[in-house]
Amino acid sequence: MKSELTSLLLLLTILFHGAQAQESDLANSEEEKNIFSLALAYTFIPAATTQDNIQEGHFVPGIGLDYFRRINPQFELGIMADIELGSYLIPRNNDLIRDKALVIALVGSYAFSESWAIFLGPGFELERHHSFPIFRLGTEYLFTLPNAHFIPLGIFYDAKEGYDAWSICLGYGIRF
Repeated sequence: MKSELTSLLLLLTILFHGAQAQESDLANSEEEKNIFSLALAYTFIPAATTQDNIQEGHFVPGIGLDYFRRINPQFELGIMADIELGSYLIPRNNDLIRDKALVIALVGSYAFSESWAIFLGPGFELERHHSFPIFRLGTEYLFTLPNAHFIPLGIFYDAKEGYDAWSICLGYGIRF
């Protein structure tokens, strides 16, 4: 787990250093470059079950915090951090127990319009029983509110070690 955190921190440092270098070209822009949002999510894990239920497929609620930095009008770099607020089991030879897992992903985002974007990037799922890398792919639509506020509605897919997860989220955000 220590090497996973070290790798994630190194990747964050490299990407944000590159973002700051590109930012100098945008220094004269008055556009808000920082984006922060808080979201409630509901995740479906098709391969999961609970300890007392033998049916596969389990829903887990979660909370997400996202921070993005706008590089140019179409591209953003960001960190998505989600905590799953439940426990579940992935049946295997050695059952994989997941209990309040923390998922952190470093993503790049491409905006098709002011309201709609896709994102993808690597990350880690950190959990006390077993942590491993993930890959996230998703899309998000922003409902614009006054004063740089917005409501994001997102759907994303996490490819994990031997299983996957689908999430839908609704949140509240601000650009500054």
